[in-house]
Amino acid sequence: MGACFGKEQATTKHTTQSEPSPRTEATTQPTTAPTTSVTTTTTVTTEGSSKPDTKKVTKKSEVDEDENFIQYESIKNNYVLGDEIGRGGFSIVYHAERKKTAEEFAVKKIEKKKVEGDDIKLLRREIQIMKQLDHPNILKLYEVYEDEESFYLVMELVKGKELFDKIVERGMYSEKDAANIIAQVVSAVDYLHENGIAHRDLKPENLLVEGEEDESKVKIADFGFAKSFGGEAGEQLMTSCGSPGYVAPEILTAESYDKSVDMWSVGVILYILLSGYPPFYADSAPALFKKIMDVKYDFDDSVWDDISDTAKDLIRNLLVKDPAKRFTAQQCLSHAWITGKAKTKATLQMKSKPDK
Repeated sequence: MGACFGKEQATTKHTTQSEPSPRTEATTQPTTAPTTSVTTTTTVTTEGSSKPDTKKVTKKSEVDEDENFIQYESIKNNYVLGDEIGRGGFSIVYHAERKKTAEEFAVKKIEKKKVEGDDIKLLRREIQIMKQLDHPNILKLYEVYEDEESFYLVMELVKGKELFDKIVERGMYSEKDAANIIAQVVSAVDYLHENGIAHRDLKPENLLVEGEEDESKVKIADFGFAKSFGGEAGEQLMTSCGSPGYVAPEILTAESYDKSVDMWSVGVILYILLSGYPPFYADSAPALFKKIMDVKYDFDDSVWDDISDTAKDLIRNLLVKDPAKRFTAQQCLSHAWITGKAKTKATLQMKSKPDK
């Protein structure tokens, strides 16, 4: 679960299928030693991965925020709310249908009494960011309704599971499959960064997957910690946000940072996808954070023996302490392991979800 370590407080988690969890209760927990087993076999040659077409966000005035997007009427005028499909401390997610078209959506109901003060402000900021976004690998927010007691977020319905749940269900997968997943995530991150937005909480729990094998599509969800930064190169952010194990070193050292923290998180996700365990783990939060700040990880486990050098090279260029030397999203998308120009040799199996 993510947490803000600075002035910003937590807000509600916004996903569809996964259970929402209350951010204000977020705590920093250490990542424990891995228990996941991964096997490697045979040889696979990676094919090309295509970058989906994207639309650039049309910037709006800072003053033109929620008022023209939030509808102050009963959501039941336009939607039929069905079965509950998720629940958290602050919200309930329902399957819904639009009355006029019978289209399916996920509607997240957030009770105002549970998100008061600063949390309301952060929720409105999340709405403001999400309503601008239009990318095939980002969960789409369509409409927002508000009444005296609740907010209702009408969102894309993802008929799938969180990333690692989907992988465990699938069983065997290849480096090619892992490259396809990472390419989709990084394509979305590139889109966010090009439009002046840092996600700041990328982790497997915030990645939803629907479809099977080559047809699978990844969606980035949960923009509760996302922040607009204007898009200028090197523009700095200050608040320390993120999830233990996935946060970049510069966040832990309380330094200012920029959008490159998202690419560090991509590196951690990639490491776990290939090995089944996190690059940084320890029995306590201070020990975990020290390993992250020292960038203390390795490829010593036997699981890495059959994983391609090209994949390891990409990880080495993402898990870099100096943000200026860390790969950007565009550099990552051009890397041989992502484009399919490199030969890969590992077939992987994740038998259980890695410990958080």
